[in-house]
Amino acid sequence: MSERQPDRYYIELERRLRKLAPLAEAVLPPEPFRWFMEYLDAGEYGLAVEVASEEMPAGDSSSAARQLASGLLREAERSWVSRTR
Repeated sequence: MSERQPDRYYIELERRLRKLAPLAEAVLPPEPFRWFMEYLDAGEYGLAVEVASEEMPAGDSSSAARQLASGLLREAERSWVSRTR
């Protein structure tokens, strides 16, 4: 039996967000990072992106912060595009 498309989408989404976890850990304060991981573990991917985006320290221009912001934005845009199809 073949995998349904929505299942594949969420598997890939989780994989991409988990690849951002080391950056999130380096950039986010401990409590928001804990929530980011809890939301990932619960399959609440939108909340994971939201908490990480909202809790990024203002003015952090480190490479890790830029990479995390870019990755989160990419996932938010993908989500928006998939909902408008």
